[in-house]
Amino acid sequence: MRLWRRNRASRASRRSGEDIASLMPYGPYSSVRVRNEAVERGDVGWDVAYCCFADPEEATRCHAAWQQHAPALKSTIVHGRRSACEPDVDGSYVHEDGTRHSGHPAEIIALMAELAPPSAAELAARHAREAELALEKVRAEKAAWEARQPKEIVLAEAGDDAPIPHHDKFVKATQLTAGGQPVDQAKFHFTEFTGDEPEPVAPEHDGTDTERHRLVRDEFEVARTLWAKAVYRREATPVLRAAASAWPEVAEAFARIGRAWSDLDDPPHGWEVAVKRLLDAHDHARPIVENWEHLHARELATVGAELTYSRDELAELRKQLSVELGIDNIEQWHIGRVEDGTSDPRHADIQDGASVQLESLIRPQRDRLALIADVAGRLTA
Repeated sequence: MRLWRRNRASRASRRSGEDIASLMPYGPYSSVRVRNEAVERGDVGWDVAYCCFADPEEATRCHAAWQQHAPALKSTIVHGRRSACEPDVDGSYVHEDGTRHSGHPAEIIALMAELAPPSAAELAARHAREAELALEKVRAEKAAWEARQPKEIVLAEAGDDAPIPHHDKFVKATQLTAGGQPVDQAKFHFTEFTGDEPEPVAPEHDGTDTERHRLVRDEFEVARTLWAKAVYRREATPVLRAAASAWPEVAEAFARIGRAWSDLDDPPHGWEVAVKRLLDAHDHARPIVENWEHLHARELATVGAELTYSRDELAELRKQLSVELGIDNIEQWHIGRVEDGTSDPRHADIQDGASVQLESLIRPQRDRLALIADVAGRLTA
């Protein structure tokens, strides 16, 4: 049987074979009744088609075909109850015991109750269940996502029962893990170093090589690195600030030489005046550069050298500190370098310093002037 909506109630009626075939496309049927089950005339009710089969196997086959090929079809099958599924036109039916009853058989009433549209309360309850299921799905996805995210775990803390005492400024050691597996190296947290503390010294290795012993030894290595940077910051800060004040004079001395050399191409006051200005610029720059190297460049190149930093490491520390101090032109400074491994860096010769840069600028200019003077002398001889 199939139930579908109608907009008006009507008396039970027989349908033509074509109408029934369009509504119930899988037959054949021994007889079909179609009636509207509205409670009151004019109400919106359900049209119910009662399809009776002479052959039970044919009924079963058609029922299966309806479910497979017509998913919108609502159907049930009652075996051995022909009279119960074929009400008369007047709406009564004959029970299997031969008695006549009005209304619908119990099987039909149960089916109609099952297929009846849900009430507002039932719809609200269904929507609430669907919303709760959707929320549970979101919660499960969130929990799965959170389980995949790295989590910080504490490996050690100050005051715990470490096999080796922690450094005085140690706070804790942490590590990021995802899925129970570490995803990076342990990270050590300390209170801020000032550089006035004694140098951290790693405890002597007693041959024990447990994970906790290795963790404490790594802790002291990190502590010494932070302490050394604090020492460098404390010592290099006044040096950088003094150099930042002195560098503009050095830069101007080099710029003056550049302007004087450019004027030789088109001397505004004659060739001899232009040459004199260039030579004066050379002589003016030499003491300024010498003073820069003696008072500033050597300090810049060697401060922190006693901390066993290489010159490249010192250059990087110097650059980082200059950024902290708001000095943005340090890469233009002619500082030079002291070779790694020098026994006394503060008294060693500066390689590629400002004086070398100056002489590499002056020498070819004077050689060029000498060549011009020689050629000019020959032409006038």
